[in-house]
Amino acid sequence: MSMYRYIEYCHILFVKVTGSGSSLPEGCAEMICRAIFKEVQVQTLSQTDRCTVYNIYSTLLSHKLPELQRMETDFVYGFIQSMDTEKDPRNLLIAFHCARTIILNFSLGPFVEEMFEVTSCYFPIDFTPPPNDEFQISREDLIRGLRGCLSACPDFGPLCVPLLLDKLQSDVQSAILDSLLTLADSAVVYGSKCVKEFQGTLYRCIKQEIFSPRSPELVSAAESALFAMGAALSPQPGLSTENSDVDVFIKEVMQDSKRHFVDEDLRLFGPSCRLLLALTQGSDHACCGVIHQTVPLLENMYNKFTGANQRKQIIEMLVKFLCCSKRSDGGKASKVVRDLLPSSLKILMSSVSQCSVTLTSAAVEGLGQILSLPDALSSKDLETVCWCVVDLVLNSTDRKVRSSCVEPCKEIMKVYPQISSEILPKLVAKIDTDGDAILPFIAIFAVHKSVISRISEELLNKLQQESQAMSESALQTCLWITSCLNDISIYARENSDCVPILSLETVPAVYQLCVSNAVSDNYSDVLSSPDVLQTLSAFIRNTAILLDSGTFGKLYSFVTKVYCEATIGEVKLQNPFAPLQTEAPPQQSCLVTLLTPVVCSCPKQFSIPDTEKYRDSLTDLSLRSNHDYTRLEAAKCLSGILNRASDDEDMAVYLQQRCDFYEKTLTFDSSATSCLQQCVWVTKALVMRGHREASKFVNILLRLLGNEDLGEQAAEGVKTVLTLYEDVLNPTMHANIRLLYKQRFFTENSSQIIEGFQTASINTKKNYLMALSHCLQSLPKSVLLRELPQLFPLLVQSLLCDNIQLQQSTMETLCTMITDAPDVIVKHIDTVIPQLLKLTAYKPVMRVRTCALRCLLGLVSLPTPVILPYRPRVIKALEGVLDDKKRLVRLEAVKARNEWCLLGEPGGKS
Repeated sequence: MSMYRYIEYCHILFVKVTGSGSSLPEGCAEMICRAIFKEVQVQTLSQTDRCTVYNIYSTLLSHKLPELQRMETDFVYGFIQSMDTEKDPRNLLIAFHCARTIILNFSLGPFVEEMFEVTSCYFPIDFTPPPNDEFQISREDLIRGLRGCLSACPDFGPLCVPLLLDKLQSDVQSAILDSLLTLADSAVVYGSKCVKEFQGTLYRCIKQEIFSPRSPELVSAAESALFAMGAALSPQPGLSTENSDVDVFIKEVMQDSKRHFVDEDLRLFGPSCRLLLALTQGSDHACCGVIHQTVPLLENMYNKFTGANQRKQIIEMLVKFLCCSKRSDGGKASKVVRDLLPSSLKILMSSVSQCSVTLTSAAVEGLGQILSLPDALSSKDLETVCWCVVDLVLNSTDRKVRSSCVEPCKEIMKVYPQISSEILPKLVAKIDTDGDAILPFIAIFAVHKSVISRISEELLNKLQQESQAMSESALQTCLWITSCLNDISIYARENSDCVPILSLETVPAVYQLCVSNAVSDNYSDVLSSPDVLQTLSAFIRNTAILLDSGTFGKLYSFVTKVYCEATIGEVKLQNPFAPLQTEAPPQQSCLVTLLTPVVCSCPKQFSIPDTEKYRDSLTDLSLRSNHDYTRLEAAKCLSGILNRASDDEDMAVYLQQRCDFYEKTLTFDSSATSCLQQCVWVTKALVMRGHREASKFVNILLRLLGNEDLGEQAAEGVKTVLTLYEDVLNPTMHANIRLLYKQRFFTENSSQIIEGFQTASINTKKNYLMALSHCLQSLPKSVLLRELPQLFPLLVQSLLCDNIQLQQSTMETLCTMITDAPDVIVKHIDTVIPQLLKLTAYKPVMRVRTCALRCLLGLVSLPTPVILPYRPRVIKALEGVLDDKKRLVRLEAVKARNEWCLLGEPGGKS
């Protein structure tokens, strides 16, 4: 049979294999492989046919592994011959997967070196996806595939480590990074014997990256590699730990590091500690060895050095070493820390009372981390530490010190919650004189079932008192209190005992307070202010989303009686209250803000019984209320209801009526801003849920971009449709789903926006550009790159537009694309550079100037022959920016101008 007949035969078999590989008759898998090995010279085939062969191997390895294993080294050798010299990235991804499976499941026998050579020849991966790559294969995909092969076999160690060492000593940062990460994945697999053989050279390379850091990524990778070496050298559980390989290694690193513990400037103190901290991650044994030697050294350092900054650095590292034991849960390291902790605790407690704010803050943060250590403190020490932190909360006047107490206080509530009943009255007493600083701590200490009801009641009483005050600070104080309530609802997520109390007591009390104010003849503007209402709405939402169906049903019933029957609890209001009526006064209608968090946060299994009633009322209110804020809030609430409403016949009729209404009104009434606002929010609801009628409403919105009166508002409407509003959406929605709907909107509508721009009038072109800019925000880079060739001319137009927000958005997109799509940008460079230079001098907005400067800095990475002709012009223009009044702008200007000055020069970019 000819080779091409075999290829055809392989295709036919592959269809059968992929259909159900496990259903192949016994012996068929071996027959297929032997036929390919004997008759097919894989590397002479086309890419598609080679891909077919690799897919056959992959499927058989998945479904017929035992049968292939009986072929032993015949299969190993045959696969090596098939993969040898493969270059196509699509095929390599499959080949790497097959190779790893073979390495893990076959005895390589005499072919260890051959298997290593056929895979390691690709290390390090040097691959850049072509523009508009439809297969979406990234360099990272190939790196992971190859790394999986190199780290799969202990026998590869003596072959791979020299290769890694060679790349670690190169000047190519990507190769160094890949080598470090490969070592991190492989060291434990290669074992202590292999790692010990190359220990000294590997350590010197790793130390170089930590002591002379070139990038955060390299430092992190070096630490991971060192941690893996420590793990590989550590004794296995059950074996003797005396004079182990890791002890020898720790001694070497310790000798190398502690000499930097005596330098006055502590310049290399941090890197030395990072080396030792990385070692502690290797094993419980390594952690014990490092902590036991390092902690006493750090304590002696603290006593030797007296400078506040020196002691701050020492304390920070001391706490990091003590907290290493958390990673070895149940190991001996926890006991070592318990023995060392008393002396370290004295240092931390003494630092709290120092006059240096920086040192005190570091010590307090350290105490908070110590509190997170399980069973590290005696009960007496625990109480002492807690009251030490609380004393600072109550008595410190420094904002930074108090800020450093926040996280420790959260830890206190986990380990010593009984303190809340003693501390809260003292905190509440300070609201009048120190509200903004004290209220965050009230929120932390209030989340305990024994006190949350009483504290919430006190906060609401205080809110009512402040809202009636005539002082200028009343609004600010009320915002502090409502923010405190909101924080309580956030912290309550971790304490399920508090959630029912909030939903059945505090939330109804909030409605009682706001409604009573709205029907009063002497109502307070403070409780009707948008900022206060939005914060209270967030508090209600954060509580509602935590409720089960039964508890939520009680809350929903309460709210419905308030808004539809003017009844709070069982008591009918004496004064008229109809917040959903279009003629309602603003202080009542604005309370639609507090309806939204309940009707829009219902659990999936809860069906809103009054959907139509709410829907129709909100539809009218969002169109006809004479209060701007009410119209917007009603539209948002309507959107949330439509997003969750049943997709039945009644919904279909409603949507058709809305569509007809918008078509008619927005076509003939150029002042129908409230109608457009409602249309935007209805569109958002439908787009978010992927409703089949969504395209009709989107088309209405996009057609309005060409309207000179409503076009700009329609462009902002596109932004609204694509922006995530927690108050009308379920905050627990998965991030990938949120991203998907943005991507889908762009894919389905970008062509219409582009076509509209091309035919638009001079006055309305900017509307299309603004809409497109909103579409591009948060779009996955892969999608953006695919569409960039057709989009970039419009981005250039956006850069030339007079709309500052549009220009800024465009420059942010441009900065991210310079390295990913240089070929596209080069085609428009003669327009881009002059406009960026113009924007570097835009005085009204500093951020525009800094964005322009960052773009100019990024352009230096483009091919030198393309940008070199612009060098004199750019240097001269940036000279004037060096005197900018804003320091940040001056710094960006210096960086950009320096790079352009070096362009084409020896030692610079060439």
